[in-house]
Amino acid sequence: MLRPVEPAEQLKPFVRKYVQLEVSAAESWPVPARSVTCVEFTFGEPYRIHHVDSSLVEITYPATLIGAKTYNRIRLELRGRVETFAIFFQPTGLQRLFSLPGNVIVNEHYQADAVLGAAMRCLHLQLAEAKSFHERVRIADAYFGKRIPCVHDRCTVDAAVREIISKQGCVRIPELAGHTGFGLRQFERRFVHDLGISPKLYARIIRFEAAMRKRPGLRGSTGRKSRMSLSTTIRCTWSTTSNCCRAKAHRRWLRTTSFLAPLPRKSKA
Repeated sequence: MLRPVEPAEQLKPFVRKYVQLEVSAAESWPVPARSVTCVEFTFGEPYRIHHVDSSLVEITYPATLIGAKTYNRIRLELRGRVETFAIFFQPTGLQRLFSLPGNVIVNEHYQADAVLGAAMRCLHLQLAEAKSFHERVRIADAYFGKRIPCVHDRCTVDAAVREIISKQGCVRIPELAGHTGFGLRQFERRFVHDLGISPKLYARIIRFEAAMRKRPGLRGSTGRKSRMSLSTTIRCTWSTTSNCCRAKAHRRWLRTTSFLAPLPRKSKA
């Protein structure tokens, strides 16, 4: 069962959505590229992360910070009962709330408290003890709401990011740069600093996500949205777009782009 809900009004410039996933499954999911950054809290059976270019296998953390992804390196294995609560951020929301440059988190995943502080462990405990999804939402609203006074200003490329999203990636980068008042090279440098991704690649990922949403047959016989239709609002934090290989113009993205680069490696399983 997938349960999405929007955050409190004051958090909407920073947080896109809260999503709770509850499912019993034994499946393997490929992981394509995506533009979303999030923090996922796991309460049920953790995922196993298989790296396609090696024998490395990882287990998800109780609280995991997951950056936007640009290339394909992993698949996920689910076993047993999975329960997660994820906070999906606006394109620069996490960076602004925690003063993180985007290039630190893109194509990476980390133990959340190692990057965002020990408060992530306390937040995980509070969410685990919550008796309902709506109580978890209230807890998350309260925690992230306290960080808003720490935000000094907007990222310089926010307007350009919003335009890329509103036009589903169909933009000309030199024109975007001109609207910001920066030269093209300076605009590209600032974009990479804030998001960790070049504007051209970011627009390509947004086009990929838009193509998946537009594919026919997004609803099954039960009337529920399929995995492909949830690729950007997110069926689960790492994505469940196993059907997206049918997107004609973007078929190669399952092979060449994805969500995840490995953590600093401790040992091989």
